[in-house]
Amino acid sequence: MPLGDFKTLAQAKVDEEFERPVFIKAIEETKKEGGNTHLRFTLLDGEGEYSAMLFSTTAAQAADKGLYAGSVANAAIKVARFNGRSYNITAMTPYTGTEYTISDFIVTPPIDVKVMYDEMIAGLNNAADDRGGKAKPLADLAVMILDKYKAEYIHSSAAVSMHHNFKGGLIYHSYRIFKSAEQICGVYPELDRELLLSAAAIHDIGKIWEYSTDVIGSSEVTGSGVLFGHIYMGAKLVSNFVDRYYAENKDSPRFVDEKVRLLTHMILSHHGSREWGAAAPPAIPEAFALHYLDNLDAKINSCEREYAKVQPGDITKKTPFGFEGKLYRPAYSSKE
Repeated sequence: MPLGDFKTLAQAKVDEEFERPVFIKAIEETKKEGGNTHLRFTLLDGEGEYSAMLFSTTAAQAADKGLYAGSVANAAIKVARFNGRSYNITAMTPYTGTEYTISDFIVTPPIDVKVMYDEMIAGLNNAADDRGGKAKPLADLAVMILDKYKAEYIHSSAAVSMHHNFKGGLIYHSYRIFKSAEQICGVYPELDRELLLSAAAIHDIGKIWEYSTDVIGSSEVTGSGVLFGHIYMGAKLVSNFVDRYYAENKDSPRFVDEKVRLLTHMILSHHGSREWGAAAPPAIPEAFALHYLDNLDAKINSCEREYAKVQPGDITKKTPFGFEGKLYRPAYSSKE
């Protein structure tokens, strides 16, 4: 049976019990008052990541049954109304077939990463401005950087636990900002299209060193992430590439120095304020545009994740991080 024919955990209604194959990402053993031991499973169903409880069971007992992190299992799951919405495992057995592989359960962007990458490169090439042959286009710099780190860029998560924290999350986040930037340039023609699109494409490039992303999309902060952070590393990368280009192409046109400075400024300021990690606040229209598009995409992705935890017409149990209040999931579907 194709995996897409199974109901996802987000689609199931409260009090409903259903069966489907899942990928066990992690198992955590907890002891409650009275001595009862329970297991908290982190499950992937190909559409999202969920926490589910298996009561009165120890990790050793689960292992004896062949249930362990990094494996596929058949699970019977009941949806409960606890803390808004929760999942309880009523039965679970190891999957012994060959129809499904780990890759079937990994959360990935809804658009193929290669399609997104090619569209962004095409958009950058289309926006390139060589000042009548007098300058090296700034967009070429963005393309050079993306081409150098393509493998990491299309694979990396954009966070550990915040927005776009899945395999390919970095390019998906950048792509949606990039496509939005293309649209607002039509509304605000005074914006420097080449500058804004270049910054949209590489504003988070430093995250490929800030996080280490494994094959299923889980990420951890690296030593470089702790010491420097993606904002500094992204800005430093721009400077390094410009210096390297000049050293290797001494007789070729130069980048417009002012545009390189502004691109660097946009990477340093895209978090909007020092309180949120920006090295400097936005100081040009393009920097404001990038910041608000970055924040908008992060908020929308967070809403998408929170909606998977509640039923239509309900509100979130808690105020999600980065928001000032609880979220409401509309009772109707925008796709109807």
